[in-house]
Amino acid sequence: MNVIVSLMAAGAKKNFTKEEFRRVRKEADARYRKMVSENKDCPKALKKHTGMNIFPAIAVYKTLVRHGMAKEAATDVIRQFFVRICRIMFTPVSWYQHIGGNYHRYPAGMVKNSLRDFSPDAGFKYRMPEKVNPAVARFDIVSCPYYAMCKKYRCIELNPAFCDSDDAKYGNLHKNLKWARTGTIGKGASCCDFRIIDISRCPDYKE
Repeated sequence: MNVIVSLMAAGAKKNFTKEEFRRVRKEADARYRKMVSENKDCPKALKKHTGMNIFPAIAVYKTLVRHGMAKEAATDVIRQFFVRICRIMFTPVSWYQHIGGNYHRYPAGMVKNSLRDFSPDAGFKYRMPEKVNPAVARFDIVSCPYYAMCKKYRCIELNPAFCDSDDAKYGNLHKNLKWARTGTIGKGASCCDFRIIDISRCPDYKE
């Protein structure tokens, strides 16, 4: 049993009897392993996302829906899992921003980290600004493998659950770091416009 699939499915445990939930977990795990096998030739960089995030989420979501849960409710199970994990992971990051003036360095660091962790090798395509402002993290993602995989497995309605995890990560880093994304591909926009602004240095920032 894949650990992530098991933990993710646990968010819906209260909706099933003990025996029903056992079957849900088993089926979700089998669905996850099938997707991994079907995509075994994907780039290594992409597998970091499919193995840990995308395929467990799709497997659990589609299994919950097949067992009678409404799509909106099943999506929320996935959303709450990622929001909870991201808040836990980013709590130390937020603490660090409050030490001295560390938050001033976050925008520039975010761009570098995104290009590393959400790399073109994994299927992310970027549109970068011509001019770089060290007080502003600014870039657009114009192609996203999370959306591509949701589309491939015919569950694009699940994609916003992934998008919302970014709000949990970046929305409460520091009072002077403004999270200003306005849209995502997964929610119907033409791109994901990532913006984090150090408002202590750019209080009136405009593009």
